[in-house]
Amino acid sequence: MAEAGLPLTGIESVFELDMLYLGQTHTVAVPLAGAEVTESSVRASFETAYGRAFSRLLPGIGVRILGSRVTAIGRRPAFDMAALAPPATGRTEPLEERPVRFDGAWWPTPVYARLELPAGHVVHGPAILEQADTTILVEPGLIARTDALGNLILERA
Repeated sequence: MAEAGLPLTGIESVFELDMLYLGQTHTVAVPLAGAEVTESSVRASFETAYGRAFSRLLPGIGVRILGSRVTAIGRRPAFDMAALAPPATGRTEPLEERPVRFDGAWWPTPVYARLELPAGHVVHGPAILEQADTTILVEPGLIARTDALGNLILERA
């Protein structure tokens, strides 16, 4: 990771064993924690992981280690996720209006360019929010709000 030149605040190593009861074919990942690894500490860690996965243990049956793994996790400095939000042009007016049928009646429904809506903008349903890869229908009685990350949050009005 150091050779990759990534800005890291630290590197964490995670040690795990893939283990199972003798006669079984499915394994559980068993994290190894602590400085001293002994047969009893490995067995206790296996029983904890197995019990969490299957809500029961099989006392009196031997266990086997099928594999081991070390994972290095590079911790990156925090960054503002808002930087990943699509740039909004700030256009809040509808592009057009279309008739849409809701509950047996036609409603005049404004159509918005979804990715142009600025953060914090609220659109009251009924409305259509269009973008290149999807169309979002905001039904009557709902509101759609864009957040600082570019997410669209639908709520009851």
